[in-house]
Amino acid sequence: MELSSVEAAEVLEVHVSSIKRWSRAGKLKAERTPGGHRRFALETLLAFARQQQLAIALLKFAPYEAQVWEGLQQLRQGIIPEHLIALMYRWLREGRSGRLIRLVVFLYRRGVSVAALGDLLLGPLVGRIGVDWEEGRVGVGEEHRMTHMLIDALYALRRPEVEREAPFALVACPESAHHELGALLVRLILEELGWRVLYLGADVPAEEIGWQQQQWRAELVALSFVPPLTRADVLRTLRVLEQLYDETRPYTLVLGGRGAAEVGGLHGPFRSIHIFQKLSDFARWLRDYTTHSHA
Repeated sequence: MELSSVEAAEVLEVHVSSIKRWSRAGKLKAERTPGGHRRFALETLLAFARQQQLAIALLKFAPYEAQVWEGLQQLRQGIIPEHLIALMYRWLREGRSGRLIRLVVFLYRRGVSVAALGDLLLGPLVGRIGVDWEEGRVGVGEEHRMTHMLIDALYALRRPEVEREAPFALVACPESAHHELGALLVRLILEELGWRVLYLGADVPAEEIGWQQQQWRAELVALSFVPPLTRADVLRTLRVLEQLYDETRPYTLVLGGRGAAEVGGLHGPFRSIHIFQKLSDFARWLRDYTTHSHA
């Protein structure tokens, strides 16, 4: 794997001028392209870091630095990093929570958004766990343990509480929905954009969602309808929320998860209703909504 001077600087966590200086001095071996540009082998950079005792983040993933770096580049390009997902699944099975937390933080600090982490990395990874559970390769306890390891990793991304004047959003998984990873990702996206989040977690009755919205005057309510919830559960929840809706405390309703995928043409007293299947789509919409609603 050959890297440019800019990429080499990112790996070694130095300015690109240091890379060029070390290369000119013969300390850091580089190849030249036909156009005269330097190219550095990843293994050469890692060996240099060890020799110079540079405490770079990538070395903490030894001996899987190449897979982590390749995965980072793929995520930046909007590509599902299959090899990195396989590595993370191995770490989940082995109980390596420290490595998982470091990896998620590493990717996030290098520009991979929460939405991209969810759509391209954690979503496919959770899907693989689910398939193995359905086919009997892992038990319920194992599935829960691995899922909560991922939740722990996401909590490492949380930012300090935002200012008091920020708007409230309510995030929850309705009754009988016990998997809250998607809801937690939504929470993080909201917090990134400065919202205060009332996070109710999993298995919340619709009545409680409606009452909490009224109590806190949440301007946005986001609900995650993950399996086993279906279209019927979405419609049932909306009926309850409609009955409890207070026009003096209006809000926008956002639905996500597989259970909401086949629901369309929804109407109600809400400011508006939006359905998203990709976190990236939700994040784009939320940026625009936040800008125009709280300009």
